[in-house]
Amino acid sequence: MSKSNCEKSFILLFFLVFFYVFYTLYAIYSSNVVLADDLAMIYLAKDIDQNYFEHIVSFVDSSTMSARPVSGFITGTIIFLSQNNDQIYFSGLLFFPLSLLTIYFVLNKILTKEIACLAILFYAVSMIGTSIQFSPIMLNSNVATIFYVLSIYFIVIKKNLILSSLLFILSILSYEIFFMGILINILLIKENKKKILYTLLTLGLLFFYRKFAQVYFFTNSYQRDSVSNIFDMQRNFKIIVWSGKMIFRDYFVAIYRSFMNIGKVNLFEWTIAILLSYGVFNVLRTFDLDLNSKKLKKVAMITLCGFIFSFGIFIFSTYMPTLFGFENRNLGSVRLFFTISFLCFLLYFLGQIKFKKNGIALVFSIFSLVLIISDLGVKNSWMYANDFNNNIFRKIKIKLDENNIEEGSVCVDFDVYKEVESNTNFILREPLFFNQWESQELAFKNGIDPKRIIIHNWERQKKCDYQILIKNEKVLIK
Repeated sequence: MSKSNCEKSFILLFFLVFFYVFYTLYAIYSSNVVLADDLAMIYLAKDIDQNYFEHIVSFVDSSTMSARPVSGFITGTIIFLSQNNDQIYFSGLLFFPLSLLTIYFVLNKILTKEIACLAILFYAVSMIGTSIQFSPIMLNSNVATIFYVLSIYFIVIKKNLILSSLLFILSILSYEIFFMGILINILLIKENKKKILYTLLTLGLLFFYRKFAQVYFFTNSYQRDSVSNIFDMQRNFKIIVWSGKMIFRDYFVAIYRSFMNIGKVNLFEWTIAILLSYGVFNVLRTFDLDLNSKKLKKVAMITLCGFIFSFGIFIFSTYMPTLFGFENRNLGSVRLFFTISFLCFLLYFLGQIKFKKNGIALVFSIFSLVLIISDLGVKNSWMYANDFNNNIFRKIKIKLDENNIEEGSVCVDFDVYKEVESNTNFILREPLFFNQWESQELAFKNGIDPKRIIIHNWERQKKCDYQILIKNEKVLIK
């Protein structure tokens, strides 16, 4: 293949990656998919009675956002702008493709544009941390990724440790998921003296913010890290077990369940998936692995360390590593390092055993097709979960009207645990209505006055004025 044809193949693949990403995000936007914490945030916009400055100050000065003021400022701004138009809230999804562009930009400087393009494709369709892709409020994870990847860039490419340190701090003040990534940053610095200075500067400034500046500036300051957990050996053992289960079992279960729902993938989506897999094949069948083997091996080893270190964040938090539910939102660092290390190791391994170029290209094209179909399955599950929630609240609305109930608290039981575990439409137990703060927006959307009717999930609250049981399409009220 001529050089011009190789360039055309790369441009086509690059375009298809972002076309696919924007298609999936548009599907979420056009279907008005809002789940879990996003329901609380989008309803919050309806109750804003402050000017922009007052709103931002009060929003960031909260137990959730005071530790994450950078992403808190962005999220608060989007919420303020959404008060007259819910659709603006979905602009938070755009930080996902922005993170892809950043990853590509940095990897292109370290490896090659072909590998960088493959990396963002596999990152975009990873089954790890799917909330990062489909939830607007998870812009905090994507912003943290952007700053962290840029901190690597200023170490490896620009050799500017001061800017790298500041970018790393901005990453942590967006979301804490890359905290253990500082070990990779230190590893990439060559001189021992500079390693020490970088560590002291970065950790010193973070410590100053958390223990002094945060407490001083924010009334509702909350320390989200649980340092005492490091001594809980039983919990640490569970983290190791859960991490292994997540990668070696649950990941493949998720792919299997996606293919069980393959009938929901429409013809247009199949066309995109096949074109992307063909694009991967076309780029790799002329790619020179021997020329890039040393860099591949080095990046693979470093990112493997980053992948292992990433799980350390769970030692300092109350969360556990899992692919399931909205809890998978904490896996941004794992997702990044896993994607790059796996890609580089596989390319390096296939190159070392002298696999034919067409064979390598075929392996990756099939692998990409499997992951794309799986990712589309998760997207469809998010859309199904949104429809499921609205259907529940429509049934509640009908029953309330039938019984002339205009005020009071309602406990609704639709056996949420059984649904997410046994309903084959859910691939990663996508979040259904569970917490009371999610009910206000769902009630509002379905014609129920959330200020007069308070709706709880039976699993969270059992003492209500009325009880509604929804089972096998039957709706009963007590």
